[in-house]
Amino acid sequence: MKKLKIWSMMMLMIMAMPLMVACGSDGDDVKTINKSELMGTWYTLEDDWVIVIGNSSVVQYELWKSGGSYTFNPQTYTWNYTIEGNRMISDDGQWAEVSINGNKMTVSANGQTMNYSKYNGTPQQLLDYLNGK
Repeated sequence: MKKLKIWSMMMLMIMAMPLMVACGSDGDDVKTINKSELMGTWYTLEDDWVIVIGNSSVVQYELWKSGGSYTFNPQTYTWNYTIEGNRMISDDGQWAEVSINGNKMTVSANGQTMNYSKYNGTPQQLLDYLNGK
């Protein structure tokens, strides 16, 4: 339940990222998220989450590990998002700052940071990969 709460907070932050806009006149440029880099299957074993980012929605899966094997929590979570600059904003106004460098994504919101790796495949293929199949 703790992981679900943390993940839900993170995902809400990711979704809310586009609403946040850099303020001030310090001259710092905020890198805009490239949607084509953002879209795909991302996972973190730091907190056992898999997210599939589409053109305008995110599907979130929780990884469960038992006996050395991973499975998915049968319940998934889906929400819509928009992008503004380096922020991803959920349809309920939650946001997170996102940065992508190659196949690594960092998501920061509410004082927490999560690091994700991109997987070129479906969530089921990722699960098979993690289980050594």
